[in-house]
Amino acid sequence: MASFCKVSIIAFVLASGVFSSSPTQAIRTGEQESSIAFEPSSDDGKDIIPIELSHYLDECLKKIGDKCGEIFFTRIFIGKENGIPASCCQKLLDMGEECHYTITESIISRPEFRANATLYETRAVDTWNICSQ
Repeated sequence: MASFCKVSIIAFVLASGVFSSSPTQAIRTGEQESSIAFEPSSDDGKDIIPIELSHYLDECLKKIGDKCGEIFFTRIFIGKENGIPASCCQKLLDMGEECHYTITESIISRPEFRANATLYETRAVDTWNICSQ
């Protein structure tokens, strides 16, 4: 049975129809920039998510796991300065920077998170930097 957090993350990511295909969304990661292009929502208000993006996000979430996903979600989106276990940092690094920022931007694209996008992006970069040291 999937945990509440994973279900919540997947619901935000996969049910999100507020993606914009141009310009691409990006997060600066030091000298690198991760760019993620998303499909727009349809004119009738129904969500359109490219199947490739849906599969990609699902694979990313599988790599991070429920326990670590909950830790990262609460750290980035709730602001709980929880410690990050070394095993979760390793999962984050194994999952990869692109997955990390794609998940983050997918959640930020939701209306309920959009107002604090800069804060969430900063926390996502900080989280990555903590784990990559």
